[in-house]
Amino acid sequence: MKLATRIVQLSVGLGMVGFLASCGRPVTQDDLAKRPEAHLFYPGSHALETRGQSEQLTEGGTRIAEVITDLSVSAKIDQIYSWYSSELTAKGWTLRKSERVNGSFDLYTRGDRELFQVGAGTAPATYTTTFSIVPASCATTPPTKLAFGNC
Repeated sequence: MKLATRIVQLSVGLGMVGFLASCGRPVTQDDLAKRPEAHLFYPGSHALETRGQSEQLTEGGTRIAEVITDLSVSAKIDQIYSWYSSELTAKGWTLRKSERVNGSFDLYTRGDRELFQVGAGTAPATYTTTFSIVPASCATTPPTKLAFGNC
């Protein structure tokens, strides 16, 4: 398949993910796994585990869709945070919260539904990324009101 054709197909496919999410169809973990943010890793990182969940209705509300990846890397966490800041802001993301005690992390948002968090791992030389989409019915600007819970 020609590269130009594949790029067009990929663009249409990613556009459909956003379109379907905006139409009220529940966002699945597979939808998120197809997005570039689900694979945005600091250079030299090695994925240890990837997990997540699809958007779903529960007794406690609607659970958000997310993809969580635990990674190992031989870099200091401050270097990792700096790299993500450059990469994400260049792609239209906004840093909303930066915590450096009791669970170090940076939380970014884009639009009214997208969340991306990068945080220090529990083991040395590890970190975790979490890419989430807030359910359409819970969208706020910025979407940090929900931040990885049920709505």
